[in-house]
Amino acid sequence: MTIAFHQQKLIQHFFDSPDHQYLWSNGDTHQLDEAFRDFFLDVKKRVFMQKTIYWAAVHYDKRERKHRERFPLAVDNDEEASATPLPAVSFTDQYRSRSRELAGHIENPELYDIIQQRPEKEQAVLYALFIEGRTITETARAMGISQQAVSKIKQKSLRILKTQLEIIRSFP
Repeated sequence: MTIAFHQQKLIQHFFDSPDHQYLWSNGDTHQLDEAFRDFFLDVKKRVFMQKTIYWAAVHYDKRERKHRERFPLAVDNDEEASATPLPAVSFTDQYRSRSRELAGHIENPELYDIIQQRPEKEQAVLYALFIEGRTITETARAMGISQQAVSKIKQKSLRILKTQLEIIRSFP
């Protein structure tokens, strides 16, 4: 079942514009083609943005659920405690923003375990560079070490994290 050209919603929406109707009625095919090309690219951009926002929201929800499972708000499982309702306010974002440890910001369980095994100095350098967004110079000044040392620690720890993740993922 094919739909007639003039019954397609995209075409109808295109001809909602008086400018496009005018080009159609005058038979100016070149300008009509240009106008439709611009219109169609705009529609494609909108659809792309809608899908991007949708999937970003889906992935955000997955990360939030995983974070809530890893760091539950209620630690007691007493029957008495479960009878009282939990507060309606979520404190996960506040916890994350106050966490001064690198591991508190990691969502991937494999990466979380690997980072927990790394020395504190490495974790502090990675935290300053990737969580706080500091530069190598700022990190070196704050930690009282040279820029070269910070750079070496960063490169070494990223290389180790990468190889350990590859090893873990190679085993089913």
